[in-house]
Amino acid sequence: MTIGEKIRQLRKEKGLTQDAVASALEISRQAIAKWESDQSSPSTENLVKLSNLFNVSLEELVDVKQYQTAALEEYARRRLEEDQKKQNTKQAIYRRIRETLAITIVYIVVYAICVIVFHLAGVKNCIWSWMQSRHVLLFICLIHIAISLLDKKIACRALLLGTVFAIIVANIAGMLMMQKSPIGYNNGWVIYLATLFVSFAVGLFVEFKVSKPNIKSFHGWRRGVGVAALAALSMLCLTCIILSVRHVKYGLGADNGYRDGYAVGAAEAKDGKTMDQNFSSDHYPSQYVFGSSEFKGYAVYWPEGYRCGYYASAQVTANTPE
Repeated sequence: MTIGEKIRQLRKEKGLTQDAVASALEISRQAIAKWESDQSSPSTENLVKLSNLFNVSLEELVDVKQYQTAALEEYARRRLEEDQKKQNTKQAIYRRIRETLAITIVYIVVYAICVIVFHLAGVKNCIWSWMQSRHVLLFICLIHIAISLLDKKIACRALLLGTVFAIIVANIAGMLMMQKSPIGYNNGWVIYLATLFVSFAVGLFVEFKVSKPNIKSFHGWRRGVGVAALAALSMLCLTCIILSVRHVKYGLGADNGYRDGYAVGAAEAKDGKTMDQNFSSDHYPSQYVFGSSEFKGYAVYWPEGYRCGYYASAQVTANTPE
């Protein structure tokens, strides 16, 4: 009995039409008709599907010794490779999950340490309140996970170490700058972002120098994640630079405005003039463009400086014996 005759016999025993078999195998009815008339032979893969459909063994469906032994071996090898690929995929997924959990736990620990240091221990902070209100650690953790998916181990370590180092450096530098500012203006978060970006950039540079990745090897989901991460980091970096520059300029204008207002207020109190209740400056530094960050900082803090200078000078004058 030929293979075609066997297929026709089993199909009729199961009460199936050629259309039903073709639909189950996702092929055309004409292909089934050619098999049954021995005009062509099914492939090894279709033979396996037929054996499953008719619920018979492959040996019962066809004489294995006489039918495409090499093809059967190739099919077996292909199935083994597919099974191995599935196993590797599962292991890779489990590894990604473990890495993600480990990264999340590390940042939770960093958060807990900061809460203990800045809240429970009472250490004065310049950036922690800002980090909490802006959910900074959460964003850094998500970026870390995205970079981890690209297997950038050195960059991941640089990002984590940079985060911890930036918190320490920014808090110390921020307090020193607040002490020098007449209004206690805080630039801690600017220092934090600058330190973090420098650390991460150094990590990426070392990563590319050491690994020398082949850009052509990035395909599929890796390319998608890489492009998305690069776009997000670029937008984040650009936004942080713009905000940082505005913040620094605003602080410089605010310091100058406070100092100038303080000097004017102190002079008017010393001369016995009545306090100007409008609390507005008659002039602004020529280098400040109207509406700029420096101009806004100057305009906001000039009245406060004027008021503080007037009251301080008036109090000194009142306490001075005639």
